[in-house]
Amino acid sequence: MADAIQTLPNTKNDLIVAAVQKNLIEKSVLAPTVRNVSQFAVKGAKSFDVPKLSNFTVTNRAFGASADASSLTDSNDRINLDFNAYIAWLFDSRDIYQSTLEFKTEAAIRASLSHAKYVDEQIINVIDLVAGVTVSAASFTTVKEQVLEMRRQLLQNGGDIARMTIAIGVDKEAEMLAESDFVRADFYGSANVRTGQIGMLYGIPVVISRLITGDEMKMYDADGVGLAFQGGVEMSDQKANEFGANSMRTAMDQVFGVGGLELGEQGVGATESPLVAKLVA
Repeated sequence: MADAIQTLPNTKNDLIVAAVQKNLIEKSVLAPTVRNVSQFAVKGAKSFDVPKLSNFTVTNRAFGASADASSLTDSNDRINLDFNAYIAWLFDSRDIYQSTLEFKTEAAIRASLSHAKYVDEQIINVIDLVAGVTVSAASFTTVKEQVLEMRRQLLQNGGDIARMTIAIGVDKEAEMLAESDFVRADFYGSANVRTGQIGMLYGIPVVISRLITGDEMKMYDADGVGLAFQGGVEMSDQKANEFGANSMRTAMDQVFGVGGLELGEQGVGATESPLVAKLVA
């Protein structure tokens, strides 16, 4: 019986796509800190509603007396799947052949980093758009005062400290590191540190993103912002033999949406979330 040589012509691209999807989520600083509602982003949907319910009110029923039943009110927060993120690149096969780089894999990984950055940009935009809590840097001048005030208001609005995140930029980092109550990430080991996390302040993880500028600071409960990926990352190749016999054009895209959650609750505006706070000048 003749030897049979094993080839995997149909899974090579799938392996790269799997690596890209993993890299995209891991390299995004903010995606892991918000609520993933991808389960609602089903095929055929261009938007979806995230359901929410009001709360019950407890009464002190007198013994032997009846009490009225109360009901919950259901409503929805809508998230539009309106980001069709796209990147493409083209290579000359003869030029690549003379390079020591494994270009296809390296290009795919870098494309995933750009996608991750784009996702973070949209999350930041939504945080600024839906923040129901605004703290003035002029009124609370130190980072300690600013964090404590944002934290106080979010907790009063029903936020859960176990789900909260503080997001800052590089300009704010020095001020944060100088705070005596700040606990640096390397003090408690790397096992519990998320991507971009530099430490904790008053029980809340602090992450740093180059996309946040100046004196800005965000604080939010994960349930205040929803992120949904529809179908995940897809990648395809096509021949581009005008640049050489084995030259290829590659495209990578993904459809996703970001939106505020718990909008209009706790007395904030109809388009605002009580679980999202921002620092303003």
